Amino acid sequence: MKKIKEVTTQSFAGKRAILVCFKEKSLRETEENVKELELLTLTLRLKIIKKFIFPLNTIHPSTFIGKGKVTVLKEFIEKEKIFVMIFEKDLTPIQQRNLEEILKVRVIDRTGLILHIFGEHAKSKEGKIQVELAHLSYLLPRLTGYGISLSRLGGGLGTRGPGEMKLEVYRRRIKERIHKLKQKIKEIEKHRELIRSSRRRKNFPFVSLLGYTNVGKSSLLNKMSSAKLYVADKLFSTLDPATRAVYLGDDKICLVSDTVGLLQNIPHHLIEAFKSTLEETTYADLILCVYDASSSNLEKQKATVLEVLEILGIENKPCLTVFNKIDLLSPEEINILKGKYPEGIFVSAITGEGIEELKNSIKEILYGVEVKP
Repeated sequence: MKKIKEVTTQSFAGKRAILVCFKEKSLRETEENVKELELLTLTLRLKIIKKFIFPLNTIHPSTFIGKGKVTVLKEFIEKEKIFVMIFEKDLTPIQQRNLEEILKVRVIDRTGLILHIFGEHAKSKEGKIQVELAHLSYLLPRLTGYGISLSRLGGGLGTRGPGEMKLEVYRRRIKERIHKLKQKIKEIEKHRELIRSSRRRKNFPFVSLLGYTNVGKSSLLNKMSSAKLYVADKLFSTLDPATRAVYLGDDKICLVSDTVGLLQNIPHHLIEAFKSTLEETTYADLILCVYDASSSNLEKQKATVLEVLEILGIENKPCLTVFNKIDLLSPEEINILKGKYPEGIFVSAITGEGIEELKNSIKEILYGVEVKP
């Protein structure tokens, strides 16, 4: 079986794309969803030609959207020579195949888009294994009946017009590869347990960063530890977890670990593939729930973090609520947020404002050292 990196990664840079989004109950929710899909798309360096926003009254089993909307899209795609259509909702394999056959373009749904971004950003061996597992789990049910479009889906997986026998071969090989990858992840988990045992022997308390993608977790860890982790103003720039020592003052040290960024409505198999990374959080003595204070979707961020904490069964662990990026806010806006979230610690990973207060709060929780204001 070819590596997923070989069969799914292709350059989207500069390719012409359209976004297909849907109206939600509120205008704000609609705008947030459109903005998020736009940011995800731009992360792959696609050129967005137009954003379609449709009402969603009925979901059609064969194409998700009705015949009239499909016709509108087809006419625009042909006129503007569109390369790919990015779909805000997740599609069934049949819906994706039917839309591709009707529109004659590549169709990528929300999960597929996230997986392509993961494929670009995974750097470590562990990250690549987790991305490959997630991508193959997504790809497997999409093989049946794809015919010619199979090669388009995989960016080079197989030959044109595979018959049922070839599809069975692909299916079997993918299942075998998934089994091998799961075994490799088990080995990674054993290695992680050895690292955790070493930490326990050295008696270093462990802190985990958790938050929505692009809230500045890596920047925050860099500021706290003087590390030089890769930082980029784009979604999912961190897929490979990093742990750094942070000096808290008074001869107190803790270890702080970054995690993969979260996203609302994370598909189950993505959580499953990255569980070995996220499970590091379950062993933390303290969780820093990090939010982008400058974002308009704070409530969505908080709901997503709470959902993942509940999935991991750690919602009762000690947590600190950290609002990052206050350098992007006015003093008045910061005061409003402080009034709304009195439990929060407000910091800027860029200017360093609030970092000492954050370290003091961590020290107080981990070591019981009360820090005088």
